[in-house]
Amino acid sequence: MNPSSKRALVPSGGRFLYQAVTDALRSRIASGAYPRGDRIPSVDELAAELAVSNITIRRAIRDLTMEGLLIGRQGLGVFVADDKRIVRTIDAGKLSALNEDMRASGIEAGLYDRGISVVSSSDEVFLKGLVTNHASVYRLDRLLLADGKAVGLDTLWLPRILADKLKDHLHGEFIIPLLPQFGIIVDHTKYEIEATTATEAQAQMLNVVSGYPLLVMRYFPTGADDRMILAGQNVTRADRFTYSFTSRAETIA
Repeated sequence: MNPSSKRALVPSGGRFLYQAVTDALRSRIASGAYPRGDRIPSVDELAAELAVSNITIRRAIRDLTMEGLLIGRQGLGVFVADDKRIVRTIDAGKLSALNEDMRASGIEAGLYDRGISVVSSSDEVFLKGLVTNHASVYRLDRLLLADGKAVGLDTLWLPRILADKLKDHLHGEFIIPLLPQFGIIVDHTKYEIEATTATEAQAQMLNVVSGYPLLVMRYFPTGADDRMILAGQNVTRADRFTYSFTSRAETIA
């Protein structure tokens, strides 16, 4: 498409101009005018072509990035997303392994260890109840890989007794499939899910721009005695993950 030919967009039905621009860019992505994996024209080029301000273009790109259709890459520009989405399944009463969900999405899962450290359980509010008297816990940080590409940050907090039991088996392994192998039974799992944006450090590791939308899922496998077994957190690129929830109605006698 020739960016030199201006095509002013006239919003209809009281819509804001940036929404009309967003719809136009979304249509180009859907039609293949902007092929998957290709870089789209620059903000200046799009503003000149559509006869709108740079601010309007940036707002439209922001919205399409939030939808997972575009991805900004530091120093390279904005690209049409070309990767499969990973459907993370959260079923009532069952914690599925992340690598199983990735495999079901047609993606090879992997982990790259970034280091293990001993931290205070008082470092994070959500660790309350993992250990008593603010005892220290092991923190394991890893990169989550999808077909060899970094798509998330995986963090585990383990009580010392659990870490000592699993330490020789954690390298590159997902935690949930390991638990039953060591006689550790999960009765139920608590979840916290929220949205955030990438810091400079996170953006560098995940190959996105600073401020890129991320999803945070914290999970707390819990025993029959209602005590937390461990705490885990996945911080993932919002363009790569979808969370699917299933709840079951309780039968009242």
